[in-house]
Amino acid sequence: MRLGEYLVGVEGIALMRHLFEDDGPAAKRVEEIRRIVCGRDDVYQLGADVPILDFRSGYDRWSQTYDNPGNPLIHLEQTVVWSIFETITPGMALDAACGTGRHARRLAELGNQVVGVDGSPEMLEKARASLPYAVFHEGDLTSLPLESAGFDLVVCSLALEHVADLSAGIAELSRVLRPGGRMVLSDLHPTAAGLGGVAYFQDAHGGAGVIRGFGHLHSDYLNAFQRAALVVRQCLEPRFGPAEARMQGPASDFIPDAAAAAFVGVPGALIWDLVRV
Repeated sequence: MRLGEYLVGVEGIALMRHLFEDDGPAAKRVEEIRRIVCGRDDVYQLGADVPILDFRSGYDRWSQTYDNPGNPLIHLEQTVVWSIFETITPGMALDAACGTGRHARRLAELGNQVVGVDGSPEMLEKARASLPYAVFHEGDLTSLPLESAGFDLVVCSLALEHVADLSAGIAELSRVLRPGGRMVLSDLHPTAAGLGGVAYFQDAHGGAGVIRGFGHLHSDYLNAFQRAALVVRQCLEPRFGPAEARMQGPASDFIPDAAAAAFVGVPGALIWDLVRV
């Protein structure tokens, strides 16, 4: 991936989103594209190898830097998800695909007895170190190493996009949730994915990667919920604001006005609040 290609992509999103508005910003977008493509600044030719990785190897690499500040999706998603947690009576809570345990820690603070499951041993090492009194297991979202109907709350954050068979993943999450229990799911919004959003990361050694995603739509989720005896209480779609636009990597540094025009107002996270019948 070359820097110039990425910046032109952001400029294009910004241009299309505001194409029928004032001509001034559109002209600026075109001029910036011309400068990036036709200019003599060699910085735009800089690039890096960005392999597409499977879930386990990608998150193993990402584990050392995952909790670093500056991830716009986490910044957007976490506040909304935690506000839902505060409305739920504490009980047995599962954090599926728990990663480094950011949601598990919050659930424990709210009085829940927490179990975490993740497919990345490196992520689990971080989670265990930060929450030593919780129980953590290595496992797959489509085959959880847990008994049926054992939890009052099941949480799965920013992980189902990496599951090819969404119905199988949601059915397995529903299996371990007791009837009447709550489920909170979050993921990259389909609109953000359609604009090129991916699980991109930089590791502790300066390398980069993208974790393979499968681009599930609202209809894919709704069909899976129906098959898994889950009823939607609410669907939340928080939008990127100026703070998240300033976290858009090189775009924020090189073309900040275009980054804001491209991303502010775009729904970034898709959050489902569900109950099992």
